[in-house]
Amino acid sequence: MVEIFRGSYIETMNIKNLLENNGIPVFIANEYMVNIQPWSVSAGGNAPVLLKVLEKDIADGKKIIDSYNQGEYNLPV
Repeated sequence: MVEIFRGSYIETMNIKNLLENNGIPVFIANEYMVNIQPWSVSAGGNAPVLLKVLEKDIADGKKIIDSYNQGEYNLPV
């Protein structure tokens, strides 16, 4: 698996949902460290939650993340 995204817990879960809704399976790394030590810099800094996808899904995943970053996926607050 290849890392495709690193961010805050909330933003990472938004990206995870977008990827999964588009048929891309996602693995979450460090999900629980942010809850155990939210202040910890050594556990990953300001963006400790990682998303990983299969290598075959990296191109499609990056397109979805780019669309999200450009505001094309407006998620309800």
